Amino acid sequence: MLCGVQVSHAAPVRVADGDTIELGGQRIRLQGIDAPELHQECRDASGRSWACGRRARSELRKLIGNDSVQCERRSRDRFSRSVAVCRAGGRDLGEAMVRVGFAFAYPDWASPYGAAEMDARSRKAGLWAGSFQNPRAWRDQHPRDDGPPVGRHAGDIIPRATQDWLRERSQAARQSVARWLRSFWTGKAEAR
Repeated sequence: MLCGVQVSHAAPVRVADGDTIELGGQRIRLQGIDAPELHQECRDASGRSWACGRRARSELRKLIGNDSVQCERRSRDRFSRSVAVCRAGGRDLGEAMVRVGFAFAYPDWASPYGAAEMDARSRKAGLWAGSFQNPRAWRDQHPRDDGPPVGRHAGDIIPRATQDWLRERSQAARQSVARWLRSFWTGKAEAR
């Protein structure tokens, strides 16, 4: 299924960071990769700090260039973004980001980009030329503060115990309604 958005020069793509773009107002996470966060810093071969998150965004912009972008949505993530394989100029943007060394093959998804990552490592391309912190570990140490939790994912604003209680109550209510409907249709419903 295509995202339904094909971007051309008339409707430019917005690059949010090294693994997220926006097409026609829809945020799309590139499937199978993880790139440094926008404000993440890395170290070069000399040990100097540099803005690798911003550079990853810049690399993705460069890969897209003036080409139109087509995305094939595969799923949604916990932030309600579409997760998709996107192409520009016939090139898989996820694979291209891994190959230039500014993204990693995502270990949790059966990523087809492992060979591209091995190639980038062996050439010491991009991030591999110095040292860096895994983006997931960096996110864990630098939680986002997006202000009030309006419109955010329930897992971010509702305590786990409350979520579990709501899930149990919801399940109990569905079972109760199902029992009543069965008894109603078999003529054994209790009048209230």
